[in-house]
Amino acid sequence: MSSILYFLVLQAPAGHVDMLTVQIILLVLLLSITFLKERNQTWNGIRLPSLSYLQWVMLGIFFLASVIAMLVFIKTIISRPQGVLDAWSIWNRAARFIYRDPENWRATLSPDLALFRHADYPLLVPLNVAWGWEALGNETLRVPMLQSALFTFSIVMVMFSILAFTRTIGQASLASVVLIAYSGIIVEGTYLIADVPVTYFILTSSILMYLFVVRNESALLMLSGFMAGLAGWTKNEGLLFIAVSPIALIVTSPNNIKRSLVAYLTGLAIPLLVILYFKSLTPPNDLLNNNGLSLIEKITDISRYSTIIKSFASSFLNRSFILVLLYTVIMHNKLTAVHRRGSYAIITLLGLQLLGYAAIYLITPNDLEWHLRTSQSRLFLQILPLALFLCFSISLDPETVFHSNSKKINMSQS
Repeated sequence: MSSILYFLVLQAPAGHVDMLTVQIILLVLLLSITFLKERNQTWNGIRLPSLSYLQWVMLGIFFLASVIAMLVFIKTIISRPQGVLDAWSIWNRAARFIYRDPENWRATLSPDLALFRHADYPLLVPLNVAWGWEALGNETLRVPMLQSALFTFSIVMVMFSILAFTRTIGQASLASVVLIAYSGIIVEGTYLIADVPVTYFILTSSILMYLFVVRNESALLMLSGFMAGLAGWTKNEGLLFIAVSPIALIVTSPNNIKRSLVAYLTGLAIPLLVILYFKSLTPPNDLLNNNGLSLIEKITDISRYSTIIKSFASSFLNRSFILVLLYTVIMHNKLTAVHRRGSYAIITLLGLQLLGYAAIYLITPNDLEWHLRTSQSRLFLQILPLALFLCFSISLDPETVFHSNSKKINMSQS
């Protein structure tokens, strides 16, 4: 929200609008609306759940994994404060253009920038860094570091909270530990680039859509649309997610599609309008350049399909992925009809996003093998937490497994 606000502030003459004042006004306004809406609600207090010994153990393992992850994150990000090449050449470069000369901020969109500096990339990450520097009065690297830390560990906490809410504490702890250990999201977060933020928005938008299917509350779908819009405002791959996400709604809510689409598009509207206006100012994306083969030649070239399939398969056919897949198949749980429909939504989103990635590689003007080698792992990272959520949302939880085993042991002893 702050990035969108700052983008709107930049449209006014420089120095006429103070970003911090705008944020404070918005905060007071939202708190007032919330208070007026909820003032007649009965407050029942917060009750902590009563946990079993197994759940305490699982929770302890998750806590330990989180502490280790934080230490790894801090050590890595301090050792490389500027991030990777893309961090200082794309994202923080754009933030510096905007912070140092907000009146001429459009210079960061110049087509004269080198091709791989991507002047057309959305501005959520750079704008948050720029207004942070403006509030502090200096270009400290702690701002992009803090933003990256917030997104990185928010992904872990979203995973934990959704499974604790829909499944059990044990399942939430197990899934979160696997996410920390397997996904590479912690180290990726230290790169200070936009892949982790877009991963967060794709995950949260999808989970909110899943909750809508389960609970049938339109407010959840509006928020899902808003998060999808922010994914598109973060990175171009988020635009692909905006395009495919309504299809998942049609698949899961065919009988009430008009209501679902209205709610979803209502949430999507503001960030989408900002994106469309922004894209009207930027040079075309490098993928639209037609170097060498024509579009028809690329689409009809069977060898390109073969190269993409082999590259995708090499990522899927690794020990960690196969282990998680086998675990899901072996521990598959019988779902209710409504949870099955929620899972169909997630499967549709994952499948369409993968097909979209494949289509982008198919038409890329860059050398195909180079493009796959340099970007495929980051694209897969963007949907990996969502795939892990799907696995653990449909598999048996530790409480059920160990409770069943203990019953069997007791029966054999008797």
